[in-house]
Amino acid sequence: MLWLAIFLSWAIYYLIGILKDARDTVHGIKKAADAVEAAAGQVKTKFGSFMNIASIGAEGMKIFMEKMSAAKKKRK
Repeated sequence: MLWLAIFLSWAIYYLIGILKDARDTVHGIKKAADAVEAAAGQVKTKFGSFMNIASIGAEGMKIFMEKMSAAKKKRK
């Protein structure tokens, strides 16, 4: 009976160690996933800013082309 108690104590001790390592691994994965999510958010923000600037540039280019077309028609 004593050997059974010793074996169960040893098994529980190692099970607790395995569960602790699994918790640490999951915590590390969650931390990495949070970092990836934050980076993706920054890229999305930067891309949105770029798209705003690009749309302003495209609008300006459209106005410029319209004025150049009008000036060209005026010269003829």
